Amino acid sequence: MSRQLRGEVVKIFSVDCETDGLYGDIWSVGAAVIDPETQTMQLWYGLIDTACVQDQWVRENIVSLVDFPPNFETREDMLNGFWAFWMQYREDSICVADFGTPVEAGLFRACVALDPDNRTWEGPYPMHELGTALLLNAIDVDVNRREMAGRDDLVQHHPVHDAIAAALCWLKIVKL
Repeated sequence: MSRQLRGEVVKIFSVDCETDGLYGDIWSVGAAVIDPETQTMQLWYGLIDTACVQDQWVRENIVSLVDFPPNFETREDMLNGFWAFWMQYREDSICVADFGTPVEAGLFRACVALDPDNRTWEGPYPMHELGTALLLNAIDVDVNRREMAGRDDLVQHHPVHDAIAAALCWLKIVKL
């Protein structure tokens, strides 16, 4: 099931984030790293005060689902925290996002912009998309991720839960 990368098992680094509207500022990030051989999972989340969210649809449909307390005072601190987590797994992982553009691609762009001299070449290359993998496997791209993953306990639009669901779905359809 796993392919080797530099002699090590490839982990799945799945990321999801929430923004203030589709192209707005990031206010929450979730990541899940799964080792396909051991099924162990490492989780990371970042959240700033949701008072910054102005988009009405996001306020009504997503903010209340993010049930963990803010753990960063500023967006910059949250992005730097995520970047540090990414760098821990960058060398032995592939990066997956459900639909990576514009939101998760924007996350990595925002992280790089904080320190372009040191980060420009450190982002995911490539960032894989679950949506494309579904399409290539003749699976409806709008399939319920939680059902497909066998995890009805996960909440849609919760960034950590969405990252877990995307990683588990990826492992079901992509043979590394």
